Amino acid sequence: MLSRCLTFGAALALSSSCATTGGVGPAEPGTTLFLGKVLTLDDNGTIADAVLVDPRGRILKVGTEDQVRQGLSSAVEVVQLSPGQVLMPGFIDPHLHLLPTLIQSVMGTHDLAPCLPPPYRVDPNVDCSSRADVLSALGAMKLSPQFANSDKAFVLGMNLDPSRQVFDTNKACAKGGPAAFMDNPMFYLEACVSKDRPVLILDQSGHLAYANQKAFEAVCGGPMDSCQPPASVADGGGAWVKDPKTGTYSGLLQESAGYGPFMAAVGKGLPMELMQSNPTQLLKGYEKDILQAIEGMRKAGITTIADGGLQSVSQIDAVKTLASLPGFPLRVTGLVVRDVAVKNALRPTGPACVPSAENDCRLPNWLGAGGIKIWVDGSTQGCTAKLGEPYAYQDPGHCAGSGEGRADFPGPQAIVKDLRLLWETGDWRIQMHANGNEANGWALDAASQLQQEKALPHRMLLIHNTVGEEALTKRIGDLRQGKGTHHGKAVPALDIEVTHLIGHVAYWGDAFVSMLGAEAAKNIDPIAFNRKYGVPFSLHSDSMVTPPRPLWFVEQAVTRRTWAYPDFQKSYVLGQEHAATVEEALRAVTAVPARHHELDTLLGSIEPGKVADFVVLSANPLDYEPAKGGDPTQLSRIQVLQTYLNGKATGAAH
Repeated sequence: MLSRCLTFGAALALSSSCATTGGVGPAEPGTTLFLGKVLTLDDNGTIADAVLVDPRGRILKVGTEDQVRQGLSSAVEVVQLSPGQVLMPGFIDPHLHLLPTLIQSVMGTHDLAPCLPPPYRVDPNVDCSSRADVLSALGAMKLSPQFANSDKAFVLGMNLDPSRQVFDTNKACAKGGPAAFMDNPMFYLEACVSKDRPVLILDQSGHLAYANQKAFEAVCGGPMDSCQPPASVADGGGAWVKDPKTGTYSGLLQESAGYGPFMAAVGKGLPMELMQSNPTQLLKGYEKDILQAIEGMRKAGITTIADGGLQSVSQIDAVKTLASLPGFPLRVTGLVVRDVAVKNALRPTGPACVPSAENDCRLPNWLGAGGIKIWVDGSTQGCTAKLGEPYAYQDPGHCAGSGEGRADFPGPQAIVKDLRLLWETGDWRIQMHANGNEANGWALDAASQLQQEKALPHRMLLIHNTVGEEALTKRIGDLRQGKGTHHGKAVPALDIEVTHLIGHVAYWGDAFVSMLGAEAAKNIDPIAFNRKYGVPFSLHSDSMVTPPRPLWFVEQAVTRRTWAYPDFQKSYVLGQEHAATVEEALRAVTAVPARHHELDTLLGSIEPGKVADFVVLSANPLDYEPAKGGDPTQLSRIQVLQTYLNGKATGAAH
């Protein structure tokens, strides 16, 4: 069990609102009337000015103040927004990784992430120079004093990103090394961090890691030269990369299956090891930092998150326990990694109760784990996305020599084999991680064949769908409308939707131009194709990959601005034709992600019968629509004043 102090307080009033009572008609005690501009984000785009919520958090009425007040004749609590403020559905981040996000908050000087572009820096006074290049970031790692006399304790780091961090061989810590970091990361870890202790550093993509010789020896229990990866590495689509010139390990580990054995070898009790072995102990042992990370998501306006790949039963239990704590400010739904579901014969779960007019249920914060997750390929910026014509990794460039990238499967039939059992049950939502255009094609091939065999009664989601190709999006649209074919035969309609890591545009867009070429980079996160072929899309953080800040997502989708690292002096619009409208982007962080996870009867819009999960903003985002003369570059500056779950404020107003 978690310690009792891991709880969250709740305050019930906005600093800019007032709670009053008045004789306005009979109402159940605890009923709340919200007054002010209300962006409902329903299918009609209704803008209201009153919402009535019952004590259990169900929305009773939405409309004008006169309409909603009609029939009320006794005391109700009134929350009055100030002029200019708006009430919206709470933001939903449809794909992130909760436990790695929480670990990020405790890593301190071992968090090696490059700084964000200036508009998105939370603290503008942070010195970015130490993390602007790969070797300075490595050299800035401070070894823990308590392990100074141990040659077995791992040195751990995370969020290194060679795709954005400059590589400079003139740095004193690594002069005379290979021509590029990705060719032989082991050399640089030993030159800049430690040669005497095992070193493991996770790439910010989450798809790569870097290890030195001592780390290999710790994993294998002997000399590196005789070290062989366990079967789990290849079976999971991972690899321990070897230097083609020497035939020895380069220190590059691909995919989570590749670095999994290293995570298992990490010293007991450290955050990364606890994430795998005892996630509940992780939450208990690093409580203060974890609470701060959760509070950061609340202050960003998020009310619901989807954990995008729970990798053990213990992780499921830990996240469920965390979400169920009194006063916890977020709802959580989860995806289960396919192998975990099969190995443990898991069944999908949903909320413990669903509120209706016939019960006294309040929607719980743990919404269950009802989705299956598989990875078709790796990371676009990590050089492991599976590309196909007309795209390939460019030479020269960060991914020189990577060609078409790589996949976690040998082809679509392997995906079919992996998913068939779970697909045929008809019980699970299916979600496939696919970055490259070829990976997306394979995912569609596999889904089409499985759908021909047995129609899936749930929605399917393509996670990332990064490297856009119009023909691919048309295929998705055709499958949605029942017009798809596979090997010349019709495919029953399949509700496929997509979610984009829109930070790819803002943070990696300029890097993609050199990695993929201008045409491919222009078409990343192809919202114009989604619009043309009627494909619902959402926006997500993939945290820890990018910060979970939905208003940033909205701005990035509308502006399509990208910045050149490391000094951000160059900034431009990437793929203007794929810019979203403000309303599209708002739906992409509310209504559409609720659809993805089949929560749309409960969440995502403000409508009678749904649950009162709200966010209050300091300004109306629709006023920033560029087509109406607004400045969308200011969207990220809108303040989140409060969030509500079940109609109750989640924390102190700010």
